[in-house]
Amino acid sequence: MKVYIIALLLPLWLPCMLYAQKNLEPLSLTDNSYDQLSKKQLAKVTGKILNASQEDLSKIQIQYSIVNLIGTHQSKATIPVNADGTFEFRQTHNLPYQQVWFKLGDYVYTCLYLQDCLELIFDLEKLKKKNVYMIGDGISFAGKDAEVNRQMNEYTLFDKKHNPDFYKPLQSLEAKDSHFQQKLDSLFTIQRNTNTAFYKAYNTTCKPLIDAATNAEYTYKLLSYYLTNKIKKEIGDGLLIPIYSISNEVSDYYRFLHYYTKYVLYPDNASRGDFVKVSEYIAKTFPDNYADIVNLRFEDGDIQTQNAIYSIILPKLKSTWAKENLGIEIRNLTTKQEKLKRMLDTAPTKSVQSSLGTLIRELPFDAALLLNNTKSGAELIQTIKAKYPNKLILLDLWATWCGPCLDQMPYSKKLHHQAKEAKLPIEFIYLCTDASSDQQKWVNKVVELEQPGTHLFVGNNLISELFSLFNRSGFPTYVVIKPNGEIDTKAISWMSGVTLEKLKEMMN
Repeated sequence: MKVYIIALLLPLWLPCMLYAQKNLEPLSLTDNSYDQLSKKQLAKVTGKILNASQEDLSKIQIQYSIVNLIGTHQSKATIPVNADGTFEFRQTHNLPYQQVWFKLGDYVYTCLYLQDCLELIFDLEKLKKKNVYMIGDGISFAGKDAEVNRQMNEYTLFDKKHNPDFYKPLQSLEAKDSHFQQKLDSLFTIQRNTNTAFYKAYNTTCKPLIDAATNAEYTYKLLSYYLTNKIKKEIGDGLLIPIYSISNEVSDYYRFLHYYTKYVLYPDNASRGDFVKVSEYIAKTFPDNYADIVNLRFEDGDIQTQNAIYSIILPKLKSTWAKENLGIEIRNLTTKQEKLKRMLDTAPTKSVQSSLGTLIRELPFDAALLLNNTKSGAELIQTIKAKYPNKLILLDLWATWCGPCLDQMPYSKKLHHQAKEAKLPIEFIYLCTDASSDQQKWVNKVVELEQPGTHLFVGNNLISELFSLFNRSGFPTYVVIKPNGEIDTKAISWMSGVTLEKLKEMMN
């Protein structure tokens, strides 16, 4: 009889216990109970800019980068401001406390955490007097996520003030250093002491989020050390940590946990490239929710290949939240695939010989795709110079799989349009390596980015020769050929730092 009563009460008791737990402490994404409390809707951000003229509003650009658990590390977007000063956007995936790096023109740079709903109020009159970093006079938070956002931004300022020398030695720490773990532990002892000081000073309710982010960053660095030195550890040996938010640290942690599993723990070298076998190994090795997250980290720079991988992984996932979020990503990629196909259908293949190579496509966004025919790097540079005499030439050496290369493409795209509008004699030429890629992936990536300019698909041996000629290494590499033929390999470090005015200076 007692067993019967317990069985009747269990469905009522469990949600109550979970609700109580949710109010005392957020539930970790890696907890098997998370499905029962998972969010039902994407979080919404609404905002309003006060004390702003129509001229002010027309000049303000809102940009944000949202940190992802699935796919690229961050997704960037620009959103319009309405005539009444309002704006809104939604979370990309249904995840707990998804981190967003938010920029309101030159006035505000802050970090948002999206769980339910958040309202942002900006007072432009105050912001014109003093810009705000993270939190300050002129920005206020409202809605269910308001208190978390206030506390997390206060923590960022506290951390920077009381532990300003943490990140520089952390970034310079080499995985080959024989004292790596000792130095890492020392740095994070200081970091955790800083966290404790913040908890005492602010009586925060965000301790689980802060602790988890700190532990994720520590473990990500440790995994990079193990990965570089091929050190095998048991999965349960401190490598699995609870996750309460999707932050930069968490994204890095799961990315490296995936790499470490694939390249160190997975026992069969011959089948390491078979994502189906690797995903099955992950499912057997990790607890369910951890296995799902690690399996979500399979990456490929090509939309079609990535979508095929996701479609095969989807039925293998065990948690409802993981299946729902991967379903969102599959729908997004399918939409991109359809758009890519429509664009390619409007630009039929060709085979036209030119001095630069074989022209195979001309695309409607002012792009030409060519296969390189030159036999050496020196010959290619001379051919480019002869093709565009008395012009400023920007060379971009990149790869379809290179994250930093792709992150910088929107900046050169913007410059291309600005230069064209100003009728400046500037040519943007992109040299893509064939290393770990192929012609179709190159075509797909250029079309996906809608990247204008002249694109050449180049053998990696020739790219290596160019690296030697320019005394450079690694992607992306930017080289400027000035109108007088002079080659400058140091003028551009990142395209994000280049302005049209800077290009005009290079032309003189």
